[in-house]
Amino acid sequence: MKYGDLTVTKLSKLSGVKPWIVKRELDFLSKSGYIDLIEGGRSTIVKLNYSNQKVIILMNLLQEIEEL
Repeated sequence: MKYGDLTVTKLSKLSGVKPWIVKRELDFLSKSGYIDLIEGGRSTIVKLNYSNQKVIILMNLLQEIEEL
């Protein structure tokens, strides 16, 4: 992934979306098994769940697109 693990704040800044909206969507993705949210003090780290087959397929697709 281009940016690796991100905090909710960093993801919000990169996307231009308000942090509470980002957090709401990340909670959905976490419950669906696509990402892991790691609570740590004042920040939450977002990590892709590479054990999820759909995440692996999506990462492979994005890599192929970059190679075009």
